[in-house]
Amino acid sequence: MRMPSEDRFRLLVRLAWELRAVPASTTLVLPHYAEPVLFVPCRNGHSEPVLAVARDGAWRLVWRGRMLTESHLAQAARRIATEASE
Repeated sequence: MRMPSEDRFRLLVRLAWELRAVPASTTLVLPHYAEPVLFVPCRNGHSEPVLAVARDGAWRLVWRGRMLTESHLAQAARRIATEASE
């Protein structure tokens, strides 16, 4: 049985792969005592986190404090990359 942390990791890695295709750079941080977080460098020089959260029995992505509603990771990746470059 997989643990929630592993599911979160898998989702963030899949999103990072989609962002790479957009193209956009990412950094995946795997803290020893916390959950994985994907960071996306933004135009202003800061990196902003993308979080994976479990809601209503499904995994969701949170970017800039908002739950992403895109049904496919490729769509979410394009949205994140577009907003990060603004």
